Amino acid sequence: MNIEEFDFEKNKLPDILPILKVKSVVLMPKAQLPVCISPNNYTEIEHELIENNIIGIIQPDIGLEIIKTGCAGIIREIHNIEEGATVIIQGLCRFEITELLPTDRNGLERAKVSYTKYNVDMNNNNILLDTKSLFSALNTYFKHLAISPNWEEIEKTSPQLLISALVMACPLHPSERQSLLETVNIQDQSNMITRIIEINAFERFKSRYVN
Repeated sequence: MNIEEFDFEKNKLPDILPILKVKSVVLMPKAQLPVCISPNNYTEIEHELIENNIIGIIQPDIGLEIIKTGCAGIIREIHNIEEGATVIIQGLCRFEITELLPTDRNGLERAKVSYTKYNVDMNNNNILLDTKSLFSALNTYFKHLAISPNWEEIEKTSPQLLISALVMACPLHPSERQSLLETVNIQDQSNMITRIIEINAFERFKSRYVN
């Protein structure tokens, strides 16, 4: 995975972020998220994407759950198409919203944010992680899906990027994605997504042989 490192020492993240709400999706640190934006919405936020190029990605409220945790991302690519644009956003650091601000003249939401709780995301060094249980769960899961993954590529991916990619790519409920996003410790994230993958694999096995 070609992920460009962001220099947090030279580039301070803004305390006020434009906020883009994306349904059923989370942006995770170090991972990349393609976001499709309709022509009308793209017209509203085009200046933000081009001039500031750091934006906050957050899920809309989930039922009665008010979402206040998201992830700041840097715009890496913009692909203009007739139906709007596809924006490639790379996750930098998770944040908590401390204050909602009035929308700007284009209707884009803004918020004051704090990165303090998630400053671990600003560590560009590889994090040591016990991935044995996770790899075992993934192996079973892939077999049930008849998928032959590139294990060499998976094994050389940094633990933080691997967890981030799984949180974003696995078929999870929006509340599960949000819980994983809000979990500070990466080992706790690994344990949580391992359990989710194991349950998913078991449910697929049960539906295949019990029914």
